[in-house]
Amino acid sequence: MEESKKIKRFLDSVHGYIVIPDTYCKKIIDTVYFQRLRRIEQTSGRSIFPSARHDRFIHSLGVFHLGCQILCTIINTINDKLKQDKEYVFKSYELACLLHDIGHSPFSHTFEDYYGSEYCNDDDHNLCKILTDLINDETFTKECNKIVKKTPHEFMSAIIVVSKFNNVIDECKGNVELVARMIIGCPYEDKDAKSFDNAFIDLIHGDVIDADGLDYVSRDSWASGYSTAKVDIERLVSSIRVSLDKEGHYQVCFTPKAINEISKVLEVKTFQQSNVIYHHTVVYDQNLLIEAMKSAAAYHLDMNALTVDERTNALCKLCTVKTMTEEVRLHKENIPLIHPMDDDYVSLMKYNLADKYISQWFSRQYKLKPLWKSQAEFYSQFEVLRDKKLEKTSWIFSEECRQFLAAKFDMAEEDIWICEATPKYRGKFADKVLIKVNDEAIPYENLLPADRNSYTQDVQPFFYIYIDGSRIDRKGEMMRVLNEEIKKYVFNTKTKVERQ
Repeated sequence: MEESKKIKRFLDSVHGYIVIPDTYCKKIIDTVYFQRLRRIEQTSGRSIFPSARHDRFIHSLGVFHLGCQILCTIINTINDKLKQDKEYVFKSYELACLLHDIGHSPFSHTFEDYYGSEYCNDDDHNLCKILTDLINDETFTKECNKIVKKTPHEFMSAIIVVSKFNNVIDECKGNVELVARMIIGCPYEDKDAKSFDNAFIDLIHGDVIDADGLDYVSRDSWASGYSTAKVDIERLVSSIRVSLDKEGHYQVCFTPKAINEISKVLEVKTFQQSNVIYHHTVVYDQNLLIEAMKSAAAYHLDMNALTVDERTNALCKLCTVKTMTEEVRLHKENIPLIHPMDDDYVSLMKYNLADKYISQWFSRQYKLKPLWKSQAEFYSQFEVLRDKKLEKTSWIFSEECRQFLAAKFDMAEEDIWICEATPKYRGKFADKVLIKVNDEAIPYENLLPADRNSYTQDVQPFFYIYIDGSRIDRKGEMMRVLNEEIKKYVFNTKTKVERQ
């Protein structure tokens, strides 16, 4: 058998056998960068779903598997000329599916903002500039800088792809820049020449219906054990098309048989956002883990990190492109850090078990308790805020509120946490998904206008407030006091905007 035709099979509990070319196995999967994904949790939900022990390694294989199925469906529904001209797109798409999480930070998404510029504004954390300097193309730089949401783990993955797998991608007949664009979600502005390429960027970096999203929709529910809608992935994938719009540009659309499965995907995604990712226990556990790692970073860097900014700066020094690719010595104990995984962070914390955050995270004896446990409970407690538009700067979510509670109930400010729990999904999905009916692409939401509430979420900013657990018996009194204090502030009325 020719080298290029050799394959390996991976048995997956979700998709069955996943078939991968031997070349990809030798040159990508069997590298230290890809193997580290075995030791990085897929989700942050194990604090409430202990069976969710799946990792970014098998997720990446699953995304590759679904990407190949999507590719097969599309290739079978386009003309031969297009198949020949766009071979580089198909190869790039396969490689992007496999490599899309190669630079993921430890513990799912918990630490990724510390790798980017959210908290650190130096050159080591300007991932966009690092990537554009590597690719060194004026058009790419301009279009990359226009991306509104620059997700750190995506940029880190693209950086590793360009810096460490450039030659492999060339050998496999892919396009390195296109692979990077697919991973970070950077479409070409030249739609006349590149709309087909852009369609495949959507198929790995779309809102919900893409290879990445379809894998974790099915995998996360399987591993976690929670009960929600079961999506027929095979039926959904078989309905995907890439076709021309009225302007002659290629677009992703679906046949009508996908409608029920699209609705199920939205149901699962909504459930995951409200009941898993932003569950009050998960939010607290992740914030606790961050504080514990700040303490560990300060210890190992031998920093007197007493202030909030100093503790944040210490953690940022561990979260860089350099630690992902080169050995960095942490001088307190002369420990090497390279290709960081969950295990590395756990090990670093164990050197300082007396720290109040580290000991609390390891024991799970949570010191703080939430004043409310869901958005529904929040509004039932604060009737005065119903029909009001809240902002991140609203008093109830502000530092001023934290100081008010501390003074009023004689609590230490450090024992009051206000943690964001705003769903990241913005409800734009139904505007973008197209269903092809009688050769016309119709927005999904137009087909089911009466069912609009099933896919449009209330995405007002929302936060939990956690207080010293020894004072939780005064919760009722605290809620009454907060209700009275809120009346001193002005909130805009939330108005409903109807679509034209």
